Amino acid sequence: LEMVGIAAAPRATRPALRSTSSTRARCSFVKSDGGAVSSNRRVAESRSTSSKKTRRSFVPGDASGSVFGAIAGVAVFLASPSPSLSEPGQRPPPVAEMPGGCTLDALDLFKDTRAKFSLEVGTGALPEAVLDLATCDYSGANMDGKVLSGVIASNATFDDVSFTGGEMSRAKAVDSSWKGANLSSTNFYEVNFAGSDLRGANFDNAILTNARFGKDAKGKWADLDGVNWDGALLSSSDAQRVCENPTVDEYGRAILGCR
Repeated sequence: LEMVGIAAAPRATRPALRSTSSTRARCSFVKSDGGAVSSNRRVAESRSTSSKKTRRSFVPGDASGSVFGAIAGVAVFLASPSPSLSEPGQRPPPVAEMPGGCTLDALDLFKDTRAKFSLEVGTGALPEAVLDLATCDYSGANMDGKVLSGVIASNATFDDVSFTGGEMSRAKAVDSSWKGANLSSTNFYEVNFAGSDLRGANFDNAILTNARFGKDAKGKWADLDGVNWDGALLSSSDAQRVCENPTVDEYGRAILGCR
């Protein structure tokens, strides 16, 4: 599979497109040895990484606990002054239902386990470390460097957040909202953004290998109007799959090389 990196260009103002060919000249595709994805600053890696209807806004607070995680038959335990969030083999309650609710510190629950075993957590093989953010509202929060690998972020809101240099591989973010979010230099390997609102989001230098921006179960496309794809790291087949989304604007189609 051919992998390409879309090199970033200066973005002082969003230019009006006069022709597709002239805009495509701004995009350079770089390959590293062995066909791995490469960019100006970063080599893309494929890292192993029902709730109440009322939306819960985040409130700064103390973490509910931390995890000392291991796999291959070893249970996950929580260190917390409060009772354990779940029994071995069982999923914890949604973050919105935990003591303290949707705090920034709650995003650090199970982070070491989720960072090392995102595949197991994302597929449900390690339910003790599942972090369910459904209905949480983190709008405007500073989430730089956070580890959201393997989380369930469906129906959560992250409008105008700063989430740079983070990890969110193998997460489910169906019907979530990321309007105006700065998502640069974050790893979104295999994240499912189906039906999500990503208008105006910035994916500069973000890893988008195998990320999905298609339809949700009700047939609603992810909204990609105004998304910045400059410098995004994804394969040519990934880019063409994004191009199938009718909400990609003309500027985005030129950057992605849509045919």
